Amino acid sequence: MFLLVITVRFPAVDRELAEAGADAMVAALAAQPQTRRLRWARSTEDQDLRVLVAEFDSAAAYRSATSPMEVRATLIPWLSGATEPAITATSAVYEVDAVADDGVLSLLDPIVPVPGR
Repeated sequence: MFLLVITVRFPAVDRELAEAGADAMVAALAAQPQTRRLRWARSTEDQDLRVLVAEFDSAAAYRSATSPMEVRATLIPWLSGATEPAITATSAVYEVDAVADDGVLSLLDPIVPVPGR
């Protein structure tokens, strides 16, 4: 099994634009047959913090899933813009926003209110 983990902090001033880009990235990666499972989640404690976890059978499957231009065009900005370490000294809880299992993408309604409200 091969995991892709991206932890990103959305820019507060361009949150709507970042969310639209994230939706495109999640949909493109989830549509790839090599993507076994995908979880896109937001922090329950920090409205700007998100994490993506995608599962592939192998490194070759990961490379194949991320090779199509539509995936590369949306994924590479997230990979290069990841601002948070994948593993931190503190714990965090994330509420899952989107789930894809074997190419079927499901968008989930948030239950936890935006942090700080």
